[in-house]
Amino acid sequence: MERNLGFGIIGTGNIAKFHANCIEKIDNAHLKGVLSKTQTRANQVVQDFNCPVFWDIEKLLYHPDIDIICVCNESGLHGATIAKIAKAGKHILCEKPLETTVEKIDQIKTIVKSSGIQLGCVYQNRENPEYQKLKSYISSGTLGKILLCQISINWYRAPSYYESSWRGTNTLDGGAALINQGIHTIDLMLDLMGEVNEISGFIDTLHHEIEGEDVAVASLKFKSGALGTLSGGTSLFPGEPESISVYGSLGNITFSGGKITSATVASIPQELSKLNNEIESGSSDPMAITDKFHIAAIMDMMNAIANDKAPKVTIDQAKKSVELINSIYKSKGNCIKLNKI
Repeated sequence: MERNLGFGIIGTGNIAKFHANCIEKIDNAHLKGVLSKTQTRANQVVQDFNCPVFWDIEKLLYHPDIDIICVCNESGLHGATIAKIAKAGKHILCEKPLETTVEKIDQIKTIVKSSGIQLGCVYQNRENPEYQKLKSYISSGTLGKILLCQISINWYRAPSYYESSWRGTNTLDGGAALINQGIHTIDLMLDLMGEVNEISGFIDTLHHEIEGEDVAVASLKFKSGALGTLSGGTSLFPGEPESISVYGSLGNITFSGGKITSATVASIPQELSKLNNEIESGSSDPMAITDKFHIAAIMDMMNAIANDKAPKVTIDQAKKSVELINSIYKSKGNCIKLNKI
């Protein structure tokens, strides 16, 4: 990947700053501009990254030195933003979720397909070597027949987190705990376990003064026949690292805070006990995460553009977690049958 690529960023919040920091660490990536809404944040951009600030989205989109736009604004505005970027002919790397509903994601797919650009979505935890090891153990049959998958995203966010005008709102956040915080772990679960046939869930708002849910649970039946459970929230003080536990006929394995933390299968090498057990999780602090996997996701997008191939996380893949979360929201304790997710 030798081609130099110019980046623009839409948004100036924490995740936009995270993208900017990652871009600075990649040799062939160059930050050429950031779109800002406020003077205060614009000043901070100039101070931190010494790059031009744009107030007019059209000027950013049609800047000749920008090849890729990172979409880091409010989730419920992603679709409209992507439509403008696609019209300008720029490639897109969009933060999760791609949009807040499957209908909006289907619209995005139509727009992108007709424009001829590349679009990737940031599900950076797929880039984690420990996760890839977990996936290989499952796909190789090391755990035997897979029977059960349990995931938890029992996180905590202080009330101040929701003082933003958009977080926790149905219009701009699409909900709260599941679609904002839980979606990464849900994405990994679907990548590991495959399609979901049936789901039943409950959501509620028990602590925070927000529109969206701050506690959620669900039961799932996968196409494979395996069963699953899910719990999540942002009111579960003090917050604990997200986890995925997979149970098979030959044993089980647990992945927590980005690490394989336990396994009961004799054929899995015992170096598990020697792994670096430092936990990297946003369970109580949204920015307490490594940048390694975001960098890998950005580099994958650059490679896709340079070699004219699809990025690792396509629109169809990014849609699956949103479709499952939308189904949980609609369930209200009733069983929903799904064609495929």
